[in-house]
Amino acid sequence: EADLEECVASGRKAIVFSQWVDTIERIAERLGRSGPVRYATEQYHGRVPHNRRDGVLDRFKNDPDCNVLLMSYGAGSVGLNLQFAGYVFLFDRWWNPAIEDQAINRAHRIGAAGPVTVTRMLCTGTIEERIDDVLRQKRELFAEVFESDTAPRSAGLTRDEIFDLFSLRTADGPLRSVA
Repeated sequence: EADLEECVASGRKAIVFSQWVDTIERIAERLGRSGPVRYATEQYHGRVPHNRRDGVLDRFKNDPDCNVLLMSYGAGSVGLNLQFAGYVFLFDRWWNPAIEDQAINRAHRIGAAGPVTVTRMLCTGTIEERIDDVLRQKRELFAEVFESDTAPRSAGLTRDEIFDLFSLRTADGPLRSVA
């Protein structure tokens, strides 16, 4: 929440992405009852009727008191230009790094007024750490395949890596632990 406080104090706007509508609604509830800092939020996701969506975006863009837009990755994936937002928070991680890039690009567009600060949230000691590692590996593999003249080192996950995603055991015993 400290990062959002900084955003509000600076007068800039933030987009918070989640893949879960229920999570977005819980975040909205939490921000609505925050202590000394008052957040005026809007929500943009699959449960928002299509005839209300333009109004949500218009308020977020033009109302100086509306500083946080809570958005689902899915609803925010189609052609939205939100270049007036200076902060993007990825509350939970998506398995496909291109989806995250697309979310970030909602704010990082031609005509953006200044830099865009991107924050990826991560719960340590959970599968989210492994998701983060897999996303990093996917980005590296993409760079190797499309930005390099050399052959990629791997085209997929090994059996041990797949089992390690869920802390599963093989018949030979436990797999290595994720540090």
